[in-house]
Amino acid sequence: MRTTIDIDDALLAELKRLAHEQRRSFREVVEEILQQELAQARRPAAQTPFKVQPHALGLKARVRGVSLDQLFDQLQAEADGGS
Repeated sequence: MRTTIDIDDALLAELKRLAHEQRRSFREVVEEILQQELAQARRPAAQTPFKVQPHALGLKARVRGVSLDQLFDQLQAEADGGS
């Protein structure tokens, strides 16, 4: 299929130089580079592992090391009037 696009002069010169060096047609070089870039774009980006940054919450000593379930039970008991 034929199409017309505007290409930066420096990029056009580089593509023509590459085609000449490889003794290939300009079209072959452009198609190959476009295919390579499209394949690269389809690959999922490498994801860096998520790191949790801990921060001091200033919890009182009586709730440090307590699970959330235990903390909830304790809060529920205090709300119900127990200890």
